[in-house]
Amino acid sequence: MLYAVGADEKTPYVKLTNKGGKTTLAQDPSSYYINTKGLDNLQTKNANASYLSSGSSSGGSGSGSGTSSAESAGLEGGYSGGGGGGFDYAAYLAALMAERQAAAEAAYERSMARIKSGYESAYGSLEKNYGSTVDRLNASRDKSMGDVNSDAEDSLRQAYINNMLTRKNLNQRLSAMGYNGGATESTMAQLENQYGNSRTGINETLNKNIANLDMTYGDNLAQALQSFNSAKANLDLQRMQMELNAEQALANASASAMSGVYGMDSSYLSALQNAVNNQGAYTYDPTQATNNYVAGNVQQAQSATNDANYSKYLAQAQLEASSGASASAIKNGLFNAVRNGQLGIDSLYAILQQLGA
Repeated sequence: MLYAVGADEKTPYVKLTNKGGKTTLAQDPSSYYINTKGLDNLQTKNANASYLSSGSSSGGSGSGSGTSSAESAGLEGGYSGGGGGGFDYAAYLAALMAERQAAAEAAYERSMARIKSGYESAYGSLEKNYGSTVDRLNASRDKSMGDVNSDAEDSLRQAYINNMLTRKNLNQRLSAMGYNGGATESTMAQLENQYGNSRTGINETLNKNIANLDMTYGDNLAQALQSFNSAKANLDLQRMQMELNAEQALANASASAMSGVYGMDSSYLSALQNAVNNQGAYTYDPTQATNNYVAGNVQQAQSATNDANYSKYLAQAQLEASSGASASAIKNGLFNAVRNGQLGIDSLYAILQQLGA
């Protein structure tokens, strides 16, 4: 009986050797390959070689001392046998193939473990970068929102001050002109209407600024999310390709394991940074108090300096300004003092002029 295993002529060549009475089979590209046209032939690469029959020798069935057909076929060392018995090619080649298959399966398991570990590490980096970008977008949005609200608060305070000073100064001017009855009801209604319109305009600009800010934030957040999803899809594609390669290597009985190293698309980090930069570049339309202001006379300035709390609040405001306090915070403190009756409106206006606010 003749034996053969394998898939095609790419099956590794084998060579039989007999050293110390022990027959072995090893891969040798210079020797023989397995002919798989049927499980009945072992063919040499040498065109002059003959087919090898299992168990035959020139010594007959009993002596086992003759020259084997393996030697006549050009195999180094040949093998010895007698009584019709010889080297079991089928069992030996089956053992060799089983060993190769076991090595391939072990390499496959290592490959899949590395692919999984590499994916988890790469995906973790994607998530970390995306999370950091969202945090930065939130911080930038919150800062801009604070600036927008502070601007509107300043304008609303200014509109209030303009209204209060105009009312007082108008009465002073009329008194100086000999009109002791004060401003007419229609005049005061007109001042109140101007004040209301000023507040409405400020709030409309505020709402528009907030809407634009929210839109800018939403666009940048969507850009960051889209970049994350695209990078993840690329990562998934790499994983799928690696797994296909590992399956192919297993099918080919390859003992080489995959590295499991994923490539990171540099455009992903650039896209995230662009989203942060776009958010930081947001600008808003400043609000403005539009109600008219009627200036007072010399008596108004004297009224401010005669206010017992004028010097106190002026010194306090100047100290806060030198300590780095924002103009909005200083104005807010002074405005609250006026509303609480601790500071006159003339004194407030005079202090703001002193501060250049």
